[in-house]
Amino acid sequence: MKEIFKTFISLLILIIISALVYLAWIVNKGGFSSQYLEKFINDRFKSENFYTSIKDPKITFDKKKIRIIIDGNDFNIFSNDSKKLSNFENLKVHINFLPLIKERKLVTNKLELIKGSITMPSVFKKPLEVNSIILEGNLDTTKEEIKIDNFSTSINNDFYQGFAKLNLSDSKAEGVLTNLSRKKIFHNLDLDSNRLDFEVNKEEFNIEGQSNLGGVEVYLKGKKNYKNTSNFISKYNLSANITEKDIKEAFNLNISPYAEGVINLNATYFIFENNKELIKTSNNLKETIINVPAINLTKDKDVEANADIDFNFKNSILKEIKIIKYKHENHELDSLIKLSKEFKPYKSLDLNYKKNDKKISVKIERNKDINKLDISGDYFDFSETLKQTFFEEQKDDSFLVKIQPVNINLNANEISVSEEKSIFNVSSVLKYENKLFKNVKLDAKLDNSKTFNLTIKPNENSRELVINSDDAGSFLKTFNINKSGKEGEFVLHGFYDDTKTNHPLNANVTIRDMRLIKAPTLAKILNLASIGIVSALSGEGILINKLKSEFTLEDGILDLKKYEAYGPDVGFSNQGLIYLRKKEIDLEGAIIPMVTLNKIIGSIPVLGKILTNERKGIWSFVYTITGDLDEPEVKVNPIKTITPGFIQKFFSVFKNDEKEEEKN
Repeated sequence: MKEIFKTFISLLILIIISALVYLAWIVNKGGFSSQYLEKFINDRFKSENFYTSIKDPKITFDKKKIRIIIDGNDFNIFSNDSKKLSNFENLKVHINFLPLIKERKLVTNKLELIKGSITMPSVFKKPLEVNSIILEGNLDTTKEEIKIDNFSTSINNDFYQGFAKLNLSDSKAEGVLTNLSRKKIFHNLDLDSNRLDFEVNKEEFNIEGQSNLGGVEVYLKGKKNYKNTSNFISKYNLSANITEKDIKEAFNLNISPYAEGVINLNATYFIFENNKELIKTSNNLKETIINVPAINLTKDKDVEANADIDFNFKNSILKEIKIIKYKHENHELDSLIKLSKEFKPYKSLDLNYKKNDKKISVKIERNKDINKLDISGDYFDFSETLKQTFFEEQKDDSFLVKIQPVNINLNANEISVSEEKSIFNVSSVLKYENKLFKNVKLDAKLDNSKTFNLTIKPNENSRELVINSDDAGSFLKTFNINKSGKEGEFVLHGFYDDTKTNHPLNANVTIRDMRLIKAPTLAKILNLASIGIVSALSGEGILINKLKSEFTLEDGILDLKKYEAYGPDVGFSNQGLIYLRKKEIDLEGAIIPMVTLNKIIGSIPVLGKILTNERKGIWSFVYTITGDLDEPEVKVNPIKTITPGFIQKFFSVFKNDEKEEEKN
């Protein structure tokens, strides 16, 4: 920088010396040019490091401002090995005329370079295209220090303006940029400032001050290396408050599903050799809302949280995001996210999460045909995922929908499937595609170490679903289906009809030897019907030898086509609709007390016919269950009785089952 500046100033002095010879003529005539002046300037302007060339120089006199102006074309500066360092279409040097006459002093107050380029590989990666450079001040090279009152430079679409002080003996300069406008300085973001202090020497360039980057107010402190580029070429420290919208604009990375709100950012931006870049950030996330459904990580606003995150670039393209450490309260997380043009929003994800002493590992790998998801750890909360998958309309922004089609390997010590309910020792392989689980093989334990198994297999235009458990009561409680069961055997067999867009499930359930304990809805029915076995519900429970049901589940509505159960003390049946999304119920059923006695009486040819015909099922009552699913309204109609044909039909189901079992 010093040598280039001295070149300009020395050229000025040589031109002025030559100009004195023709001064009188210029004053009278207004201008002068000569091929000898051109040769004189080029011959005289030589040094150990540089030489120049200029064409068609001429000397004019500005009568209005009383200045001598040396104006030349095609001005070039060369190194001694004939490498062109700069080229400008036009050079103008303005010299004050009166100090030259009165004080015999050369006072140069303006230098203009128009349309050119500067080639300095040690500073710029490629030639710097310059529209103009204008320097104004007392440009006296005989002094150790030169003050530039005003300079302005236009380079491509960028503009610099300010003032500076040059120390020629130490080859350094310092000053202030009072107007800076740089376009697309960083990933299409513009940088603007009205006050940036700078300092430059042989080894480095430093800058510091308040700026606006891409519409965000930042405090900028930067350094550019001229010599020690093996450490870094440039380094910029930034501090600002940003939002998820700013990140999307800067990196084309949408984090809004996971983070929303103000982020207090401190970042260091490095530019290295081989077109590599690194942004190291330290973020205060107190004002940020965090939500990562895959690992059930949530954080509300005003909760203290911090994250150290690195962004790695190659050829100005973001390649990798590394969460070194995230922490809030008892939550800790680290992650590595790899990006590519082919896969959006990322190519792979490797995440490790810790809450208290429980650890989770999530790995996602994106491929052309099918993605891969590996989940393992101590504890997962899948209650919301299951709820959205089976009972609610599928959302396009849900975690599984975003990464489908995907093969899933799931291994966990505990998985929460409903409020305060979990399954344990889970080992599962799943395939999720087109918002459906196409293949599932899941083995798990219930909270009492009883087994729970689920399989889904494709079958032409349908998928076969089978669920087994050796503790029906515990299974029903775990999945919040029925909270009153104990023990028993559970079997579900059904098919998803994939020829229909809403994929209805037609299934049947068989439960054997389960006891009902407490059962508030059943207790209400028994009380209203004045059946004196309610007390059994608070003891060992009412035994249900067998329960069979058939239902269709479609669009969050469970159509209970048949539900029949019997035991030594009671039998009941019902049918109707359960609206799972609205959490409403509308069932009608019949309860038959003392089932054993009914069966015995019904089996007596003459007496059974007389009793059932004349008394019309005296021990049978109709009931309805309507309203809120959690606290329904129960009504029993003791006037309306069940016909003998209904009773016979009711028990024929179980008789047929018994015959089939005897055959087997």
